[in-house]
Amino acid sequence: FVGMEGDQAVMVDAPYTGADVRVESFPTAVGASWGTDTYLGATTVAK
Repeated sequence: FVGMEGDQAVMVDAPYTGADVRVESFPTAVGASWGTDTYLGATTVAK
């Protein structure tokens, strides 16, 4: 699964195949709960 983190603690994702893409609030603290998952971290794309 790959989601895109946006500004102001939001995630743009489609949680499973066939799901509509949606924008959801998203925790920014490592170890925080997000649905049934746990946020482990994020990075930026290298240029």
